[in-house]
Amino acid sequence: FAKIDVMGKDLVAGFITDDYKASVKEVLDKALQGEESANYEFPLYTKTGDRVDVLLNSTSRRDAYGQIIGVVGVGQDITEAKKSQAQVVQASKLATLGEMATSVAHELNQPLNVIRMAAGNSRRRIKSQKSNKDTEYILEKLVRIEGQTSRAAAIIDHMRMFGRKAEEKSEMVDPREVVSNALDLLGAQLKLAGIQVVTNFPEKCSKVMGHTIQMEQVILNLLANARDAMKDNISGSRITLSITEKDEIITISSQDTGGGIPEHILSRIFEPFFTTKEMGKGTGLGLSVSYGIILEMGGAIIAENITDGAKFSITLPTTNNIIQKIDLMGI
Repeated sequence: FAKIDVMGKDLVAGFITDDYKASVKEVLDKALQGEESANYEFPLYTKTGDRVDVLLNSTSRRDAYGQIIGVVGVGQDITEAKKSQAQVVQASKLATLGEMATSVAHELNQPLNVIRMAAGNSRRRIKSQKSNKDTEYILEKLVRIEGQTSRAAAIIDHMRMFGRKAEEKSEMVDPREVVSNALDLLGAQLKLAGIQVVTNFPEKCSKVMGHTIQMEQVILNLLANARDAMKDNISGSRITLSITEKDEIITISSQDTGGGIPEHILSRIFEPFFTTKEMGKGTGLGLSVSYGIILEMGGAIIAENITDGAKFSITLPTTNNIIQKIDLMGI
């Protein structure tokens, strides 16, 4: 906001969100009573709706006679610091899950394979017998057992990505090809769902170091989540994919018109097993795996709400950036 937009306006009533109105007012009231408040965090929103995290310190303002005549507040923009802190926490969670996944995956897969094989053998044996209502019922249940064990095995395989490095060496990857390949794979589904896809790609851009298949998986996860977020849209479903390059950094962004992510869960969406989808519709691992893949590539992925939906931004260093850092280190 410009200075003229805010001078003389009520800070709490006009610029603080409902969730924080009471607590911010309490901080300011305490300062008017002579009680200082330090390091109070709360969000503000810009004129365009972007969130800014603020660290507030308030103290009483006194005249020459020591009488309180107002409040002096100092607000520091800590948005980037909060994002960095969240990334460190998330990296720690992924490391812990990786240790757990690698140690239990093999042990879990063995009994699952036995269950699946036993169910399959039983189904084939019963199917060869004369059919009746009882056998049909049993066959139905055995098929369900096989399906659920396959689903459990897939979840375990998904988990194992946390605890293992890619076996193949990193290679130079063209971000445009990765995003285009992902669109080719999911484009038909998006079209059937009535979703318009808008792409903003440069004619050429620098390459990044990584693994093509893993990067495609990240983009596929973002596209699938955007599709699911817009499933209840009557009209106006749109995904916008953009690739930009600035200061040796590639940014890949995906934004949708799905209404956005509830603010109270926005900070948790990259947590392993956290999902807002119905039971059986998602494992809660897609975004966590994506986070780990991008982190391993030396990049970052963040989520934010925009005017009519959500936006995910992936930032990755270009190969030129990596080579420059290696040269500076004297390697």
